[in-house]
Amino acid sequence: MLRGHALTKVDLMTKIIKLAFTATLFLGSSLALACDYPERPAMPDGSTASKDELITAKADVQAYVSAVDEYLTCIESEENATVEELDNPSQDELQRRNDMINMKFDAANEEKALVGEQFNQQIRAYNKKLQDAKE
Repeated sequence: MLRGHALTKVDLMTKIIKLAFTATLFLGSSLALACDYPERPAMPDGSTASKDELITAKADVQAYVSAVDEYLTCIESEENATVEELDNPSQDELQRRNDMINMKFDAANEEKALVGEQFNQQIRAYNKKLQDAKE
């Protein structure tokens, strides 16, 4: 395992807290009302989960990632429609709106990466359980 690429539990919790705050702040605004942000999938504990549970979790994570991508497409479409309806918006207003949508995209993409890393941690725990059982 590469040390520089692994998240510790503290790092992971810190990221989750920051991401939850960001998601609440940015994804919960009026722009997101017409587009539903998907729920995070349940994550089994790899040290106790069965292979079937992890296969199901993998499918759930993949579905979640696809749903987040659909959400991002939706908010982008909603934002484009809203901007088109604005009556002579200023450059500052357009920049503010662009910055806001970029923050939402960044938060959602970071959330996808975090969920993927959490799943990978559970796969590593499962593999360690199997390795320990062989010894």
